Amino acid sequence: MLTEERNGSGTTGEGRNRSFPGALTFYHPNGKGTGAAARLELRLNGPGEERYDCFFLELAKQKTVANRRSGEGFATFDWENKVTVKLGFLDVCALLAVLEGGRDQVGENGNGLYHQTNDISTLIAFRRAPERPGYFLAVSRKQNGGAQLFKGHILLTDAEGLGLRCVFQTGLFFMAYHSSLRTV
Repeated sequence: MLTEERNGSGTTGEGRNRSFPGALTFYHPNGKGTGAAARLELRLNGPGEERYDCFFLELAKQKTVANRRSGEGFATFDWENKVTVKLGFLDVCALLAVLEGGRDQVGENGNGLYHQTNDISTLIAFRRAPERPGYFLAVSRKQNGGAQLFKGHILLTDAEGLGLRCVFQTGLFFMAYHSSLRTV
């Protein structure tokens, strides 16, 4: 299941409209409660901001299952205990190489994308799913010294992979050139 979420829009102090980016979310609940959801948001620097243009990827495990007997209720996801990873330009290019069929999986020798911040390391695995058409995305986060902080995965369909490829391709353009497209 796929949804698009909107963070809303507002106005800047000068009265000009400023829209805030939405988020693309893939929900994959199951009856066992072992599903997951992945959310992707493009973040671009505003004037005067000093952070990197990137995508933020959030992965949350399923928290509850839907109540099928009553026909009411939906599965929920544990967004409070999600993992968030920042995907820079080259990370997105590596993911696109898999989505476009140029590689079977991301990372040197297929070992995934490795991110290190202070005392925490994160491994992002992304590959063609061997068991069915689609893509396997997993994120594992550990504290240096071995304590597992998060481990989760989601299987994306071929159709979701196609949409993700288009979002990443468009996002790369804006990550690279958005500041030169601004009007004064």
